[in-house]
Amino acid sequence: MADQFVETHMGGEDPQVPFDDHPSVPHLPPGEWVKKNLFNSKLNSVITVVFGLIVLWVAYFSITWLIDADFTIIRDTLRVFMIGSFPDDELWRLWVQGYLLMFAIGFASGARARTSFEQARLQGVGVEPQSLLGLLRRFWPIILALVVFASFAKTISPMILVVTSVATAIVARYVGWASPAAVRLRSGYVAALLVIASMLVVAGTSKFGGAVVGLVLFFWAFTEFRRGDPSTSGAQEAVRWIIPIVIGVAAYFAIAAIGFEGFGWKDWGGLYVNVFTAVIGIVLGLPLGILLALGRRSDLPVVKTTSVLFIEFVRGVPLLSLLIFSIVFLPFFLPPSWETPAALTLAIVVIAGFSAAYIAEIVRGGLQAVAKGQTEAAQALGLAPGPMQRFIVLPQALRAVIPAMVGQFISLFKDTSLLFAAGVLEFLGASTIANNQPQFLGRGLAPVTLLFVAFGFWAFSYNMSRESRLLEKRLDTSR
Repeated sequence: MADQFVETHMGGEDPQVPFDDHPSVPHLPPGEWVKKNLFNSKLNSVITVVFGLIVLWVAYFSITWLIDADFTIIRDTLRVFMIGSFPDDELWRLWVQGYLLMFAIGFASGARARTSFEQARLQGVGVEPQSLLGLLRRFWPIILALVVFASFAKTISPMILVVTSVATAIVARYVGWASPAAVRLRSGYVAALLVIASMLVVAGTSKFGGAVVGLVLFFWAFTEFRRGDPSTSGAQEAVRWIIPIVIGVAAYFAIAAIGFEGFGWKDWGGLYVNVFTAVIGIVLGLPLGILLALGRRSDLPVVKTTSVLFIEFVRGVPLLSLLIFSIVFLPFFLPPSWETPAALTLAIVVIAGFSAAYIAEIVRGGLQAVAKGQTEAAQALGLAPGPMQRFIVLPQALRAVIPAMVGQFISLFKDTSLLFAAGVLEFLGASTIANNQPQFLGRGLAPVTLLFVAFGFWAFSYNMSRESRLLEKRLDTSR
């Protein structure tokens, strides 16, 4: 068992190309495919004709409605749908944030793709780099949504922002791809700092921002000192801890002392808030959910009981109730000297905790699916519980639950439409604001605004689903 584990998971001297046990499916011409799959029997022919007529009727009705619909309400209130009440003189913050985010995403993805490409080539697996057209096809739902949103604008500025942001991501991806191996190895930390910088541009510098930057720099410095020979003396080990701590603390005070004022969260709104809340909820909820799943399987009674109580309580209470409780009742439990957090802050904490509880159960199912022989082999090799969970158990568990995990992320994104309960103007709530404008009252334009909102949610959710299927295909989770 141990020898098999070493050969499979720890690498060998003669890596082999994995055997593909999935037979290739022949590609039929369109005419033959239709005949084979839709008209291969009398019953299937009747079903095809009936459903074909239904699809044609729905398409005719939808196209006719779209032609006759009045989209003036979208054009006049587009800003409310996108960014809420963000003032004109502060819009430059969103532009800078968009470019920083696009560069961070493109750079990290390019560096990661190049590293995966070289690893596959070293193992003898033939992989072709993804072309520019392939990237555009990969993210076409979101790109289409951004283009549609920008097309309703009264000026050309939003369309310029969309085009240049996509171009920035493409250029950054090629920069990440062409970077040296040493830079690509650290691309995750560079991207994390760029993302944090984009948030500081909008929200301003503060002690919290300094703490986040300091934490990232601490882990970066700690990782750098850990590279190389791990066997060190006590003094060297102390230095490996002291220097990263000093760097993190210095970054904290430096960022906090800058004094760059931002734009408060209370005035954020529209689709911007939905995307921001979903991303923060995923970033915070995923690691917390993994910790809760491990805690529920812990042998320590205190850890296990705490994890179980949190998971079962959160899963048993509707998210809407938790949001209302956080806004209405939570301030009463805070000390009088404390400043009441912003509604969006409380909502993000609730959504992250709510998502973590469901992610914990998903991860727990993946942990139970890992064969017991894997842990036995790791223990036979002398691996400690921590490295065994990190390198053996968790990778297999997370790989098995990718579909359910992404489904939870999509559900989290759609659950951000409940932010209205916390008094936050989000994407769906903007449709109510738009229909209540004096010039649109009584005109029956609610279907137009709701269709616009539904299209926005669909584009982001569908792209997440496509990425999930692509990741499943790469990892071959069917095995």
